[in-house]
Amino acid sequence: MPVYCYKCKSCGSEFEARHSMSFEDQTCTSCDSKDVFRVPSIGESKVSVATTSKPGKIVDEYINDTRQEIKKEKQKLRTQEL
Repeated sequence: MPVYCYKCKSCGSEFEARHSMSFEDQTCTSCDSKDVFRVPSIGESKVSVATTSKPGKIVDEYINDTRQEIKKEKQKLRTQEL
């Protein structure tokens, strides 16, 4: 799942969200406002990596997180089909 950067027009907070490309109902993580807009990304990441972490471990964590999100999405789609 891609990571998208958002900014809330109501409270001004900036946040990142990981979701499918077709998802359009994002709400603010601070104030739950629906008045948010997607900030264009130039490819830089806001994720800070500790110097003691191995790159392989970070990649493994990302892969595991993505697998969990895919499982949740599949379960959601299966319940919608029934």
